Amino acid sequence: MATADKVELILAKDGPQLSTDVTKKLMSVHGMYSDAARQTIRRSFSTVRRLKGIVFPHRARFLYLDMHYGMLMFSNRLLEALKASNHHCYSGLLALTERDGVLPLGHFKTACGAPKMQKKQVNADRLLENLLASNLAKLVDIDGIGECVALGTLREEDIDVPGLKARLVTETLALSAVKEWARRLGVGGYNQVTIRGNDVDPPSAGPNYWDLTAPCYLYPLLGKSSEQNKIKPGSFVCDIYLGGKVSEACIETFMKKCLNVRGFPKVSPMLQMFVADSYSSEAMKRIKGNGAIAATIDTLLGTEVAQALKQLTQTLTSTAQSARDPDKLDKLFQTLLKIEGSASTLRGCLFEYVGAEIAREFYKPIDIILNHKVVSQTTGARAEIDVLVKVDRKSLVFIECKGHRPNGSVDEAEVEKWLNKRLPVLRDF
Repeated sequence: MATADKVELILAKDGPQLSTDVTKKLMSVHGMYSDAARQTIRRSFSTVRRLKGIVFPHRARFLYLDMHYGMLMFSNRLLEALKASNHHCYSGLLALTERDGVLPLGHFKTACGAPKMQKKQVNADRLLENLLASNLAKLVDIDGIGECVALGTLREEDIDVPGLKARLVTETLALSAVKEWARRLGVGGYNQVTIRGNDVDPPSAGPNYWDLTAPCYLYPLLGKSSEQNKIKPGSFVCDIYLGGKVSEACIETFMKKCLNVRGFPKVSPMLQMFVADSYSSEAMKRIKGNGAIAATIDTLLGTEVAQALKQLTQTLTSTAQSARDPDKLDKLFQTLLKIEGSASTLRGCLFEYVGAEIAREFYKPIDIILNHKVVSQTTGARAEIDVLVKVDRKSLVFIECKGHRPNGSVDEAEVEKWLNKRLPVLRDF
């Protein structure tokens, strides 16, 4: 048996693993000395792949076969190896894996748990660079969302864009409600509560990024100021994920940030909260056991608003159904207006549905599809059609929706991008 085949057979049987583990198996199964086993691995790289850009302790490499790449086993084994070696890439890869494989760029910086800037720590920007360099992650531009970070093994056509958009809109509304809750109770400075937006850099407090931050002037959270008679406020911070029941793995990076900030004697105390639809018992126990708040939409905002937010997510995801049910959208809109500042957010995300209803009345088409993704057969470029109207068997109409704000206007750059980049792809389609 060729030496390279021995390594390939081990990986085919036991799956992806570190080269140190393969070395031990070559020694125990084939009776090789350690030097001979390592030499065998070095000679096997014509058939055996090694993950580039990441070196584990004792110069170990992560080995796999072509058939492993993209499999769930590949991701799980890699996460296990990164966690066991306390590698900084673990938290970033875990955040993507636990959130359906894709996040807007700014949201990734919050979810990955890496600091904004901290001595002897890899910051969020450097973490992303390392993930991109090792092909564990990639940047993708998603219409209507912008630049996102996705798992390197995730194909762009497999990204659930409607589901992602629906979740982001719902989370924005929920954060607006948390903001209002914090202002009214005095948990955060009334005009100083900041929530995440489309910016590359999300809000920060202490050394970390968060989805919501605010200075807190409640007595138990006041810090010690070096200046006499000067108040040093504490902080109220919050992270959110409304992607179903949250597991212990999903909140691991949040807990990393919570514990990290407590190690700074000069940083004032922080009241830390995570918001989710629901939690596994392990996740709930871990958050509470570390002195943070595990909140749900139901307990925080009330049952009626919680149900409306869930219905909104379902409605925005099920585009075919929602485009045919304007009464349902109107009822949702009225319920969610109880959240301060929700009107502008809802106007933007529901603008496409309004456009679809107008097109239905005007064209009397055989079908209407929202957020339809197409690929150019000539260049391979991708684009998304906001409203695709199938007027009849020979006629199509593409409608591009831009709902910024009442009485607002679309700037020339947006129009140029649509005319010169998107429209050629649509015409080719």
